[in-house]
Amino acid sequence: MSGLCLTAVLGTMGALPAYAEPEPEPPATERISTTYDGAQLDEPSYGPAMGDGRNTAFTAEGPVGRDDTDGLADVYIHDRLGKNSEVSYNGDGPSRAGTPCTSGRMVGFVSESTKIVTPPRPDRRPLVYIRNRSVGKVTGLHSYQGVAFASMSQPMVDSFCMWITYTATLPPTEADPDPQPRVYRFRFNGGTTDLVSEASGEAAGHPSISEGGRYVAYEQGGDVYVRDLDTGSLEKAGTALGGGAANGTSSAPSISADGRRVAFESRASDLVPGDRNRDVNVFVRDLDTGTTTLVEGAHKKDGTAQASLALNGTHVAYVSARTKRAKGKGPAPSVYLLELATGKTQLISVDSEGGRNDLAAGEPSVNHDGTVVAFASASADLVPGDTNGVSDVFLRTAR
Repeated sequence: MSGLCLTAVLGTMGALPAYAEPEPEPPATERISTTYDGAQLDEPSYGPAMGDGRNTAFTAEGPVGRDDTDGLADVYIHDRLGKNSEVSYNGDGPSRAGTPCTSGRMVGFVSESTKIVTPPRPDRRPLVYIRNRSVGKVTGLHSYQGVAFASMSQPMVDSFCMWITYTATLPPTEADPDPQPRVYRFRFNGGTTDLVSEASGEAAGHPSISEGGRYVAYEQGGDVYVRDLDTGSLEKAGTALGGGAANGTSSAPSISADGRRVAFESRASDLVPGDRNRDVNVFVRDLDTGTTTLVEGAHKKDGTAQASLALNGTHVAYVSARTKRAKGKGPAPSVYLLELATGKTQLISVDSEGGRNDLAAGEPSVNHDGTVVAFASASADLVPGDTNGVSDVFLRTAR
């Protein structure tokens, strides 16, 4: 419609009503690791990793799809329509550690199968693959500079569906008889493989990649680092007050889309003032301002761990637990969500009566804007009809 015609229409209609944002969905918990017809699984499911909206990859040890009859652990993705689709199909070995981009089009995973790609592999080394779900194509990432990896793990796809980072170990050589795991980055569609972590002789791992692949956070030698692959610069996240070395180890980073913020867990007590619970805690480091925020547990003596930072950097999901529970007494580990700007905290692994889960909940993964959190738990009180007695994967719509 031309500008003239639009002006005429507006003149006859009067002012258009202001656009109204859709009402947020009410808080709700949904079990997503179910069979194709919605029945509960008999075997455990775990390892959720969220993309955009409700796209969630997970691992299931029992059959989810109608044609899944191999009896092996497989990777699935739960899409926005509520459908579960197998990612690691045609395999003859277990698969795990699914990781989608935001749209769910590209999914990375680890498999020990010999038949994921053609021609078949000669052995069952755990290696990383990428499934392009739009065309069904699977690609293996099995070497660096012509040398085949001995093993691979911990893949993570960036939100743009362009890059993947992972941990891998090269085979022993005379020059390096005990090679340590390193962190790598690969660009889809014929890109090259980049080495991310330092050649320090210490194991590196648990990579997390920013949107567009420029920044990769990882752990190495008891510290968390962020590498800028454009400039090559390296920054440490677990820095003590005053800028010195911390008095404890840091690990398990989760980075925001812009690479500005990184969440991680640390046993250090000198990253922020007032850290007195003598336990592991989650922290969020703003690399632009150099400030660090402590994510406190639900109770005074609780530690926090397993951080998952929303891509927009506004929320962090985590587990709150008392690591010194006496003979199983006390509350089970639970999943929470913190809004960093306001300090608002929500219980995510909430039971049907609004209380904490009965059995342990963990492995949180938050979507891009903090509105949905995936997690795993064997607790039977989170949704009606949960009687299988094994770990399931759930989605919780946050307030």
